[in-house]
Amino acid sequence: MRCIFCNELFYIKRTILDLFNTDKEYICNRCYKRYPINLTYEAIQLDKYECVIISMFKKRYKIDYNGFYKEYSKLFMANYIREGYHAMFFSHIKLTEDFLELIDAFSKLLDSNIAILCFSITE
Repeated sequence: MRCIFCNELFYIKRTILDLFNTDKEYICNRCYKRYPINLTYEAIQLDKYECVIISMFKKRYKIDYNGFYKEYSKLFMANYIREGYHAMFFSHIKLTEDFLELIDAFSKLLDSNIAILCFSITE
C-alpha cells in the first residue's frame, strides 16, 4: 500500500489469523510516529450545562486527516452514544470568549450538554 502522507510503499505484516483480512491502512509506521495522536479531554463548565472537548492532536499539522479515519471513528462511536450530550464536530477550534459564548448559546438552545470532537485546539 502507499502512505497518503509521504507517498512511500509499505507492507503490513500478516499472521495466519488475519491473512485474508481486507482492512486497508493508509499511513505507514514512520508517519504514524511522526504525527502522534495525543488525546486531550477538557471539560468546560457553561452557565447551565457542560461542554466536553476532545481533541486528537497537540498541534495543527498540514496533512490530510482522513488517514486517521479509524481512530476518529472510534472516538465518534465512544462519544456519540454518550447520554445527555449532543455531539459537534470541528476540524480545528480556537478557544476564545466568542466561541465559548456561542457554545453556551447552543447548549441552552438544545437544552443539554455538548461534546465537541476536533483534530486540534489552536491558540
